[in-house]
Amino acid sequence: MSDPYDDGTCRWWHLGQPSAELLSARDDGWLGRAGTAVDFGCGLGTEIGFLAREGWAAVGIDLSAPALRAASAAHPGAAFLLASVLALPLPDGSADVLIDRGCFHYFGAADRARYVREAGRVLRRGGRYLLRACLTSAGQANGMSEAVVREAFGGWHLAGITAAEIASDTRRMNALVVRLVRS
Repeated sequence: MSDPYDDGTCRWWHLGQPSAELLSARDDGWLGRAGTAVDFGCGLGTEIGFLAREGWAAVGIDLSAPALRAASAAHPGAAFLLASVLALPLPDGSADVLIDRGCFHYFGAADRARYVREAGRVLRRGGRYLLRACLTSAGQANGMSEAVVREAFGGWHLAGITAAEIASDTRRMNALVVRLVRS
């Protein structure tokens, strides 16, 4: 099985510039002051590289070694770790902001619960989480909905959730843009 960053499949979801959702969260002050940011499923590191340039201590997490090699070369101000978001090699409460534009919607219910536990473990209390949850995975409906997000993050403060089309370099994807605060 080839890696989507070796065979070009990543073009379907990759965005070569910071997303409108991330820029909006920065511009309206929702992200807060620069601290430590972690990007779940960072891919080629576009968003976490942007945050590093904005003064954040920035860490990208991904399972693709080819993606992380390219991200490291393109974004020297960020750190990149080959790891699963279900078992993060980060200390408890070490992140001020989490971002995810490509992981959560791939998980089933059991792994979503593990994902939320790990996110809650590494995000400090009061920390902010910008989640983009696509309504399809690999072109197929994945059961993602506002109800699924609300249930998964039941102990968190939901600061906002909107349906939107988020951009990649090649297309637009139906998604939920979610702003959460760890309680």
